[in-house]
This record gives sequence, structure tokens and C-alpha cells, in this order.
Amino acid sequence: MTNCSKCLHVLECGGCSVQDIAYAIQLEQKQALVASLFAPFNVPVRPIIPCKNVWHYRNKMEFSFSQNKAGDRFLGLIIKSSRGKVFNLQECHLASPWFSHTLLQVRKWWDETSLRAFNFRSGEGVLRNLTLRESKRTAQRLIMLTVSGDPNYPIHRSQLTSFVEAVGDPSASIFLRVQQCIKGQPTQFYELHLSGPDHITEELEVLGQPFTFKISPTSFFQPNTVQAENLYTEALKLVNLSKETHVWDLYCGTATIGMSMAPHVRKVTAIELNPHAVFDAKANAEANNITNIEIICGDVGKVLKGASFETPDLVILDPPRMGLDPLALEMLQTLLPKQILYISCNPETQAKNITALKGYAIQTIQPVDQFPHTRHIENIVVLTRLL
Repeated sequence: MTNCSKCLHVLECGGCSVQDIAYAIQLEQKQALVASLFAPFNVPVRPIIPCKNVWHYRNKMEFSFSQNKAGDRFLGLIIKSSRGKVFNLQECHLASPWFSHTLLQVRKWWDETSLRAFNFRSGEGVLRNLTLRESKRTAQRLIMLTVSGDPNYPIHRSQLTSFVEAVGDPSASIFLRVQQCIKGQPTQFYELHLSGPDHITEELEVLGQPFTFKISPTSFFQPNTVQAENLYTEALKLVNLSKETHVWDLYCGTATIGMSMAPHVRKVTAIELNPHAVFDAKANAEANNITNIEIICGDVGKVLKGASFETPDLVILDPPRMGLDPLALEMLQTLLPKQILYISCNPETQAKNITALKGYAIQTIQPVDQFPHTRHIENIVVLTRLL
């Protein structure tokens, strides 16, 4: 390993695995990856948009609790190629120092309790994950402790009180999340507000328009706030928008990109499966005085199949890493929008989905680096319907 490595965990952590490579070379490699995946389409790939801040850019991290057979305790990230083994994290330069400090405080709290880490194989234990979020613009912070919910391994009120005290941040939004798994039944999730405000807010500016977004513990929000602004701004520049445009925002999350388009179009219709994200999206629309957006809670494919809609001018796709599910892909061919804006954190599944789409031609391919020092790359593709 060269002396370019900044983090002491680089050899064991599977996160920022290419931090020993100069950033300019990382960009070249990501550009080449996108060009290779989209070579069959014979469309030039635009130069990748770099990230200005290559350290401390993440606004969210999730850490795992673990114990070995000897009872040794670990709280941190997964060891690469380890099938789930966790190492005790001391520092992480992808997020601000507050993340590492809070992690160490929680580890001290855990060491003073009899609580066991949850074991995915046996189903025993209680402590699952620690999720930390920090707004880059408002400096608000959110902490969520996820437990198993098994009554055989309870966490008591006194332990939760000491958890809040150990965090030592009275202004932080602190939550308990119960992830209850019962064999043969769907996993159930419950949230309990422990301390501080019941959400945090983040601010974005897109094409000169400021927006404020409410973020609940489990809502999706782009993990790199500053680069998300660049991503959305570039996306809006690449598509045709007018006061006659009807936009469909599929897999919308908290509808950040749909809302950023709302001031420039006639109407936005957004669909999201996560009810917490939908609740936040509606609150965000109200907070930003956006009245021309409709937000629907449901599975994208099922919602589209179960109703009759006018042909949209533009469809925004921002699905999970696995890409579009088959029903959503089928219904997209029924909708036949004039343009498709496909944003993906996994260009491989993005390219496969686009290959399966019939009647469209790629207009633009624009990679954006949201995650320096990792192999991950965000990619924007604009497709136009053939006549």
C-alpha cells in the first residue's frame, strides 16, 4: 500500500478501497468503466463531473454491532471479503469527525452494559446497527439505534436513557428502531423517538432555487449533499422542461429531484414505496410551497399498472442498485414518455435496463463522482423516444 492512504483501516475496510490511488486516476478509471458499459450504444460519454470535497463528504453512515464466540465486541464496518465480520472502527475520513467521535461514545456505552450484539445466524442478541446522519448545511444531527425486538433479549428504558446520555448531544435527534423478524412473517419495523427534534433538515440549491428538505431516520437522501446539488443541476440542464411539461418521478424517495423540477414544469407526479419517505416528501412540498406535485405511496410497477394516466413528457428513474423491477420496466414501455432521465448508482444494471427498453435512443451519458475513494459512480442517462 502506498503512502497515499489516509485511513488506518484501509487494509481491512471494504469502503474507500481505492484511496491509495490519486484522485485524478480514480476519475479516469470511473470514466473508463462507464464508457465500457455503454460502448454497445455507440454514444460518447461526457467527461465525469468530479467531487470538489473528496473527504468528509458523506452525510450518513451505518455501523454494525458484532460479537465473536469469545464474547469480544465490535462496532464499526464490515471487513472486506469476510462474510459479515466487523472491525472496531476508530476513524473514517469519508464523514466528519463527529461520526467517529459518536461511534466511540456508543462503544463505551455498550461496554458498560450486558447487551449482546444480534447474531444473524442464531437470531440471538439485541443490538443490530447504529445509523448516524448529519446535515451539511444546517449542522443538525440524527442518531438511530436499531435493535432486534426479540422479547428474549430486551433493551430496558434505563439502558436507552444511558444511551442518550452517552451520546452527549442534547440537540441531536435520537431514535430507537425495532427490526422484528419472525419466521414465516414479513419483517416489521417500529420507531421510537427518544430525544431531540423528530427530524433534521437539509438545504439544497438547484439552478439558483433554494430548497429545504425534512429527513426522517429511515428516509433516503443523497449521501453527498454538495455533489447532489451538482447532480440535480446537471440533470435539469440535460432535459426539456417547460411550463407544459408533466414529469413522473419514479422511486422518488423524498422527491428531491422532482421538487427541484417543480418550479420549471406544469406538474410532477411522484411514486415511492417507503411510507416514511412519502410522509417527508409531502411535508417538504408544503415547506417549500410546491403545489404542483402529487406524491403517491406504493410500488412503482403496481401503481402504474393499477391506474390510467396521461402520457408523461418526462419520466425520472432513480431506482435502487438492483435497477428496475420487471413490472416497472414493462409499465415504462406502456407509459412511453417523450424523455426518460435515468439516474443510477449502478451503471451496470442501468445499462441492462436501457438495453431492454425498446423505442428509445440515448441522448446523453453523464457520469458524476459522488463517492471519491470508492469504486462507486453515479451516472445520468437521458433517453429520447424514437418517432
